[in-house]
Amino acid sequence: MKATSFRLFAAIVVLLISSSIPGNELNCQEENLNPLPQYLFPSFAKGVIHMKDGRELAAVLNYNMVDQEMVFQQGKYYMVLDKPEEIYSILLQNRRFEYVEKVFYEVVSEGTVTLYIQHKSKYAPVGNTGAYGTKSQTSATINVTTVQGGNQVRFLDVPDNVTISPATVYWAKINGEMEKFTSEKQLLKLFPERETELKEFIKSTGADIKTREGLMQVGNFLNGTK
Repeated sequence: MKATSFRLFAAIVVLLISSSIPGNELNCQEENLNPLPQYLFPSFAKGVIHMKDGRELAAVLNYNMVDQEMVFQQGKYYMVLDKPEEIYSILLQNRRFEYVEKVFYEVVSEGTVTLYIQHKSKYAPVGNTGAYGTKSQTSATINVTTVQGGNQVRFLDVPDNVTISPATVYWAKINGEMEKFTSEKQLLKLFPERETELKEFIKSTGADIKTREGLMQVGNFLNGTK
């Protein structure tokens, strides 16, 4: 009984010491808030894969934004979906993804105009701490090898001394052609005949095209379903 009490007391002491280390509490909070920063969702979840041949397959999935690969969990392993070109779409977390130009795009709005988000991130080296706590970026290059398909095993760990930097791209399918844009100005130029009314709609609603919700608003407006 005394030995058990001593072990319990020691565990509490270790926990208190750990939580009192400067910055430790913040690091724990950040990890809990974003446990998988390179992935679109904070955890893997059940999804449905719709194949082009009509089959429907269930899998536990998440999307790696750095490698731009749809990854599925099989037991204790995480693997890349094989033959993604044979996939019509994936329903995951109440969001739909299509395999376009060798990566998966999220479908935000469909109709005469279909809008997509290409969820994309990259590894950036963590800067060295300088005077007054400022950060200076190193010139190191982060090499990430990506091989599509083949059920290659993937790891969830993020390389040391790097941060995840967003590099999101947006796409509009107009008359069967894919058009890329990254700003409101570029989006407006894609619709010269409707530029004035689209600009007014964005201004009046405050729709931010760099958010999923804002882009959905714009898509519904363009497709007459606002």
